[in-house]
Amino acid sequence: MSSSLQILVIDDEPAIRQILAATLTRAGHAVETAGSGREGLMRLAKGDVEVALCDINMPDLTGIEVVREARTAGVDTTFIMMTAFSSVDTAVEAMKAGATDYMIKPLRSESCCSG
Repeated sequence: MSSSLQILVIDDEPAIRQILAATLTRAGHAVETAGSGREGLMRLAKGDVEVALCDINMPDLTGIEVVREARTAGVDTTFIMMTAFSSVDTAVEAMKAGATDYMIKPLRSESCCSG
């Protein structure tokens, strides 16, 4: 049985997208990226993304808005939120919106991407 996942990385920072995509691909997962919340929602609408790593602070939609809109649209993807600006309030808001987990940037590959 394969442990490969279909993963979508949603982050407005190109370097973060590239690093996460490379690390997750090396771990054996199928990875796509989106540079904005809207782009991420369009990709999620296909319905085949198992896990979305989503930045909270993006210029068009926040990660929390992405989760809310995806849940409203019936998307059952597992959301793991990422932020460089952590607060308990943000973590609670992300979980209430439907996120499964929460990670603080900078991410270390052993904390986010082990197979």
